[in-house]
Amino acid sequence: MSMRRNIKTMLVIFAAMFVVLSVYLLYTVNAYGTRWFSNPYNTRLENQKNNIIAGDIKDRDGTTLAGTNTAGDRTYIDDSSMRKATAHAVGDNYGQTFGAENFFSKYLLGFDQSLLERFSRMVSEKPSYGSDVYLTINAELCDYIYAQMGDYKGAVVVMNYKTGEVYAKVSKPAFDPKYVAEYLSGKRALAGGAMVNRVTSGRYTPGSVFKIVTAVAALRYIPYVESRTFQCGGPLAFDRQTGKYLPAITIDEDEQTKAGISGEYRVLRDYNGDYHGEIDFVTAFNKSCNHVFAVLAMEIGADRLARVAKELGVGDEFLFADIVTASSSYEKPNSDVDLAWSGIGQYTDIMTPLHMCMIVAGIANEGVMMEPELLWDVRTTSGVSTYTRRSAIYKKALSVTEAAKLKAMMLSAVKNGTGRNAAIAGYDVGGKTGTAEVSSGAIKPNAWFVGFVDDHTHPIAICVVLEQGGSGGGNAAPVAGKALKKAIDLGVAK
Repeated sequence: MSMRRNIKTMLVIFAAMFVVLSVYLLYTVNAYGTRWFSNPYNTRLENQKNNIIAGDIKDRDGTTLAGTNTAGDRTYIDDSSMRKATAHAVGDNYGQTFGAENFFSKYLLGFDQSLLERFSRMVSEKPSYGSDVYLTINAELCDYIYAQMGDYKGAVVVMNYKTGEVYAKVSKPAFDPKYVAEYLSGKRALAGGAMVNRVTSGRYTPGSVFKIVTAVAALRYIPYVESRTFQCGGPLAFDRQTGKYLPAITIDEDEQTKAGISGEYRVLRDYNGDYHGEIDFVTAFNKSCNHVFAVLAMEIGADRLARVAKELGVGDEFLFADIVTASSSYEKPNSDVDLAWSGIGQYTDIMTPLHMCMIVAGIANEGVMMEPELLWDVRTTSGVSTYTRRSAIYKKALSVTEAAKLKAMMLSAVKNGTGRNAAIAGYDVGGKTGTAEVSSGAIKPNAWFVGFVDDHTHPIAICVVLEQGGSGGGNAAPVAGKALKKAIDLGVAK
């Protein structure tokens, strides 16, 4: 009897393990299947390239960005500027980047075609073609943004905050997909970091755009924060040894600290040493007051600030159907000084441009963050669409009330605050600037702007990062304003 009972118990355990293993296998195939399949080391892809003429890659309006000539060689659009502007979205034919060329190879190389189509292809003497892939991007918008970035390295991403469609995905410097073979052979020089897609893989110190996260935490955890006033009368001081927050230091002490005479304190100042005096919560957001948001971070506490960051997607592994994206990160501080710095987007805070765009898109979309999508349509050589585009919710990150409050604050920041240079005549634009220190002063800070157009006919969100761009309000905001205006003029959201 005991032996029989043990056998039954073991059978139940093995059955449960089999179920768990099966569920995990289904999950991994669903989450990672496209990545495994499109891996450049997948020999099936190389074999298929010898048997089929790859389909074209086009933008949402039908502009052909990549195609195949009569000799079977992959070709790219003649306009060199547009090639570079769309390079990271399109990818390359050698597996050096993770763009449409690899990510959507199952369509381009005909793996999605039915058995009947494959059989017809085998018995026919005519050349075999894969399907054409249409991306959500607008090539003209990408090209315009690329030019507006000037000589700055960085990233710009534009998306529809209601559907998740990515209208522009521009990284600079960029490679030219026409010359990847020459890059690999050493015949042509490649700019440093040109193969890195900064939109999805650029992990940047966010600076003051992270105050959006701190503002959410303050609204959740500090009662009546909207009706409170704060005193921004100078720098915040912390004990250099312990990191403990100290009472305000005198002007003389501050001057000694600036001059390097006193090493007793670690000091947190506002941008350009500004003092804002008596200031309320919304005005502090408008003016991007470091003093107030550092104090708020300490009042919120490390645990709650980390929790809110997590709820907004920080630390998540982004396994989107159409796009591979690096994770952002927030390291929970252990001292007052580190907590204060983290609350204003410094310390060890790291964000990707696409993730920041998703957060502001969620604010504009009543708290709902959508999955970014890059695939617009798939069509066979006969013009038949074989792909059903869908919009997917990533998460409900904010309540409707929280989103409405943040939206109002961001609209005010463009109308009355540091984001003025992103304003567009005739439209309500919301946003937040950021000036992220990336060194002790040896190089200029990175310039950020994140924002949106508050218009149901033009539901457009944007993130701009200009490396060593200096002021977010002075340099990133104008690029954002011009890009949003161009997107509206092109009618990308219609």
